[in-house]
Amino acid sequence: MSGSPVFTRILNGLHRTNPGLAVSLDRYLERREQETPQWEPESTRSGEPTIRLAGRLIHSSVNPRREAERLAGSVLKDQPDAVVVFGLGLGYHLEALRTEAPSLPTILVEPSPSLLRNALESLSPAWWHHFGPDLVIAPDEQETLTEFLNSVGSYSPALLLLQAMSRHYEEESASLDSVLDRYRRRRGINRNTLRRFGKLWVRNTLRNLPENSAIPGITSLENSVRDRPAIVCGAGPTLDTVLPYLPYLSSRAVIIAVDTAIAVLQRIGVQPHLAVVADPQYWNTRHLDHVRSSSESPTILVAEPATHPRVFRLWKGPRLLSASLFPLGAFIDRSVGRHLKLGAGGSVATSAWDLARIMGCSRIYLAGIDLGFPGNRTHCRGSFFEERITVSADRLKPAEQELFRYLHSADPYPVRTAGGAEILSDRRMQVYRSWFPEQHRRHAGVRTATLSSLSAEMEGIPFADAAALLGDLPDRVEPFTPREAIAPPGTPAESPLTPRELEEALDTAITEIESLAAQGRDLCALLEGRPGLSAADLAELDRIDQQLRNRDDRELAGFLAEEALEKITTMTVRTPRDAIEQARRLYVALEDSCRYHRELLHRYQSGNNAGDVLSSHE
Repeated sequence: MSGSPVFTRILNGLHRTNPGLAVSLDRYLERREQETPQWEPESTRSGEPTIRLAGRLIHSSVNPRREAERLAGSVLKDQPDAVVVFGLGLGYHLEALRTEAPSLPTILVEPSPSLLRNALESLSPAWWHHFGPDLVIAPDEQETLTEFLNSVGSYSPALLLLQAMSRHYEEESASLDSVLDRYRRRRGINRNTLRRFGKLWVRNTLRNLPENSAIPGITSLENSVRDRPAIVCGAGPTLDTVLPYLPYLSSRAVIIAVDTAIAVLQRIGVQPHLAVVADPQYWNTRHLDHVRSSSESPTILVAEPATHPRVFRLWKGPRLLSASLFPLGAFIDRSVGRHLKLGAGGSVATSAWDLARIMGCSRIYLAGIDLGFPGNRTHCRGSFFEERITVSADRLKPAEQELFRYLHSADPYPVRTAGGAEILSDRRMQVYRSWFPEQHRRHAGVRTATLSSLSAEMEGIPFADAAALLGDLPDRVEPFTPREAIAPPGTPAESPLTPRELEEALDTAITEIESLAAQGRDLCALLEGRPGLSAADLAELDRIDQQLRNRDDRELAGFLAEEALEKITTMTVRTPRDAIEQARRLYVALEDSCRYHRELLHRYQSGNNAGDVLSSHE
């Protein structure tokens, strides 16, 4: 960054004490401000300076510090696990926030480079060292914001707004509020999903350990069909309207089906080129009961390593594994050299879309991915879900009753369709409706459209008529040949480890983390009984914490313990004894998680036949 000696001195100091902040400041100040706001310094009754921005005071005209303390207190009373600050001004509110909660992750979203430069001139290097945020970004860097919040494990970030800044930058402020709202909703869904499926993901991953070392990754599919369109098929109600066109479109586009739609497509003679499966539950594997394999045009299975083991027993065609989204799977991925993941927006349809993008498809059409209930229906005709409701119905529990219960079980409300009408949707699908537009903004070279005007409207994703698509796509295209993109069935992955070696490496890692946690727990128990605490005692705790932090596999145990760890880290810590009790609870939670992993691993070791030991419904 080019700038005054003050800038250089501040940045040089921060590069030593807070390199993340230094790099983000340097990068931010290279940006050019499109419109420099009119602002001027002004004095206050307390003698502290303030700033008047476009006629409005950023800080109080009476006592900016007292105002900042009240503002910080109002934000902290809800015990957020991170704070997003919109606008720095002269830093009073950030200083008050850091004074009250010095370890709380804090990111500054600054809409004005000129005001930030003024703050760099006005505030001392010591101020930036003690009170500076963890990161500085511009309002349009939404992806960086969510990455930061994810990296610090935030579930409930708070927004601290300077009113004058938010009024002057109204659009940026509203957009930031919307981004945080979507983030909280998504993390809330993730938390509930982890609570419901966390242990199942771990069990499935361990039961699939032999498959993990034998099935190749999806790297061979990367850019394999560059510039060819893809049609991603879900089993929503509007798939019925697209089905008549798919036999003709399947020779002109790559057909990617989610698990619920594979059998439906096969019934009309369409063999999908790829099928994506990610659900860990037994009942979801029932969608594959009647799926047929074809030696002439085999469908490639692309699965998440934590999917239910029955999927691999049922599937007779070629198989690939994406890299895992979960720490246990990530440990295995590193061991076998698998790295390419599929994006996950909470639905297997989002993973299927991302697969099309990875394969190089510049146009992606959504079929039967409605994100709502067109005609108050949940699935297309012939889907396993619809058939199960019909078959299980009786005189006292008609199918309509079960359908009504499903439609109204998650706060339904009307949303606009791609054709301008209204359909019923619910909060479960709200996250997916925001995920696709986010990908549209992130991957500008990929155009996405929906093939039904009755699907829910999504920003940047227009309606494309399937009949018109027949005329738009060329009659003859180079056929998609999956055999050329992947190794034939039965060919082992180029894994440096056998299943037994994987088990041993995993066992060693879990045992070492558990041993460190046990050391920390024992030390905390010892310190709790002592009348006084020495610096050496606390240094020993720091040593154990540092060893845990330095491990690449530290998230192995933290994954299942995440909810407990979240509650523990929000404890009010006022004294050294409080800190020791907090640390003891953290170590116990990690120990419990390690014990669960280790016991399961020993149960499923390759010497045992997990399929015989366990019920297929587990």
